[in-house]
Amino acid sequence: MRRKQALACALAVWSVLCGACAQAADKVIAGTLGGQAPLWPFYIALHKGFLAAQGIDMELNFAPSGSGVVQQLTGGSLDVIVSVGLPEPLQAIDKGAKLALIRIIGKSAPYVLIGKANITSLADLRGKTISIGLSNDITNVYFERMMAGTGLKKGDYDIISAGVAAARLAALEAGVADAAMLLPPLNFHAEKKGYHAVALAADYVKDIPFTGMALSRAWAEAHRDIVHRLLAATDQSIAWLTDPGHRGEATDLLVKVAHASPEDAEASYDFLRKIGYFEPSSKVSRAQLQTLIDEERARGLVDAGLTVERLVLPDMTEVTQ
Repeated sequence: MRRKQALACALAVWSVLCGACAQAADKVIAGTLGGQAPLWPFYIALHKGFLAAQGIDMELNFAPSGSGVVQQLTGGSLDVIVSVGLPEPLQAIDKGAKLALIRIIGKSAPYVLIGKANITSLADLRGKTISIGLSNDITNVYFERMMAGTGLKKGDYDIISAGVAAARLAALEAGVADAAMLLPPLNFHAEKKGYHAVALAADYVKDIPFTGMALSRAWAEAHRDIVHRLLAATDQSIAWLTDPGHRGEATDLLVKVAHASPEDAEASYDFLRKIGYFEPSSKVSRAQLQTLIDEERARGLVDAGLTVERLVLPDMTEVTQ
């Protein structure tokens, strides 16, 4: 009887302790764009336990657009955006939104210029039509940088705006465009259909970060410890992902969680590793943020008064020169 009572007490204590452990995890409401490979670190953080090890219970929500997820963050329905194109939060901060950038996620643009089989170099675009993003899309910045050393200027080729990458591919396949700026995995699909990879944006633009983690300033101030733990889990996940020894497990995870095809998962892993897509540390380059501000200002999308200091949290964002 005593043994049974002792066992019952032990089980009761264990139950209480387990309940306390479960309650100890801090809930974080996160948002991001729907996607596959660019969100790899966060699939890993969730499914390999890096977030749990940091005492974080993350709810990951998906939005259809960068502006949409930034609006959710600004409105208070999200605590953090784990990955979003940088122009959207930058423009929101410029307009007065109480947001901040805390980390770079994608440090190099994964854009690939895909063209018809007879286009083998950027110089071959003379007299051709290229499908890029909308006029205020940062895709234009990358494309103009890529074309800068070709000797070609605007007027030597035609530009059509086709919105998202899927629409650009559709323009290429319909024969409306001779080349298009695409993102993985669409560039892999186009190459299988006989189109040619002409150039990688990452080979031409190395001073503009691509995506980042943004959060509410009020939430960050109230949850400083959680912010630091979230950054630690992200660092650990990216380190795990970029270890080539984990290629097989990483691609299997992308297939299982993000419903990528095995071919797309493997091609995406090799491509993102080739261009050094993921930023390995939480350090944020002041020079690169300033370059992004300068590009957005030149396009008339932010005011002259926007500074790096307004984009970051000085005591939480690790800004380097």
